Amino acid sequence: MSFLLALGLAAADSVPAPRPAAAPAVVVHRQPALPIVALRLSVLADDPAGYAGAGHLMQHLHLPRLQDRAARVGGRVQAERTSDAVVYTVVGPASELGYLAETLQATLAAPAAGTPEMLSALAALNEERGAEREVAASYIRGALRARLFPQDLSAAGTEASAARLSVARLGDVWGAMYRPDRVSIVAVGDVEIEGVRRAFRDVAAPATRPLEAFADTVRALAADTPQATRAWIARGWSASELDPAAVTVATRLIRTQLRRRMTRSAVEVEHWWTHDGQAVALVVATPDSLVRVARSSADAALATVAGALDDRAVRDAAAGVRREMLFFARTPERMAEVLGAFADRGLGPDAAQRFFAAVEEVTADDVRAVLAALGENGVVAVDVPAQRLRRPS
Repeated sequence: MSFLLALGLAAADSVPAPRPAAAPAVVVHRQPALPIVALRLSVLADDPAGYAGAGHLMQHLHLPRLQDRAARVGGRVQAERTSDAVVYTVVGPASELGYLAETLQATLAAPAAGTPEMLSALAALNEERGAEREVAASYIRGALRARLFPQDLSAAGTEASAARLSVARLGDVWGAMYRPDRVSIVAVGDVEIEGVRRAFRDVAAPATRPLEAFADTVRALAADTPQATRAWIARGWSASELDPAAVTVATRLIRTQLRRRMTRSAVEVEHWWTHDGQAVALVVATPDSLVRVARSSADAALATVAGALDDRAVRDAAAGVRREMLFFARTPERMAEVLGAFADRGLGPDAAQRFFAAVEEVTADDVRAVLAALGENGVVAVDVPAQRLRRPS
């Protein structure tokens, strides 16, 4: 079996289990070389109206118990709130599949939390909200994302939603966002499809009461621009209706071209892809003396790439994307993350493999079409000026 087949990104090596009505989606990628398993459980994120941050609050409340239980069999746990889902991943011995699955299934019920645990979790969310707005790198991405995906609120929620969550019945909040058919389970390691299916056979829906809806509001980011020692420049283009593989290759080409031209600036170009849509985000940190040049280069980014485009550049970019995917997916938990991210976007169980294959087929004409469409969609611009220090008089 080739290296690509072993990783499961070039062939349909991941096996979807048949999915009964109102049941979780299950995907298994068997890797028998090591006696471990990475189990990834995700619930599509849809915080109830007025309760932004609810999913991430549940994670803070569940995590200590999960870590304690996993540690008993030598396992480890990580929790993440993405734009698409509330995600838990546990890695441990494959022989403890049933125990690890039971541990994860506990997250599908509202957590039992006393006042100290609740206060600690709310304080953690408040700290995360502050960090998002105080550091220029996260601030400018948050501001850009808010313009491109206004419905995608921070995973940490808002001050108003935190106040509601502090007095709400957690069972009702969780019941408003959870159903078994919103759950995806990915298993990577020395396990069989039937064993995983048995381990998660008891997933059920909770009994809840209706939850009153409220409007979530977020303080305008422009009102609290962070201090920065460098100037930050961000440009974003909506790409929601475009082919994801071609967008990914175009994103890499933009990054390569700008890094060659802007050697004294830090340049990141990212393909943002969630169930809310797609976008290309360009973020530049530059010395204050180069702001004018950097802003001009950022504004001309699409034209710069289009002018230098040829088949060889596209092939090299596509090969680079595929190499990065393979390198990222080198461990069971990373493989589970790759497969799960595609599932969380509402795509099929073999979507990661199909995307991996599609990237290799992207042509220069495909990239030109993406660049033209991005230009037609218009640019979103966010700038954070460098802090100007005053000399003492």
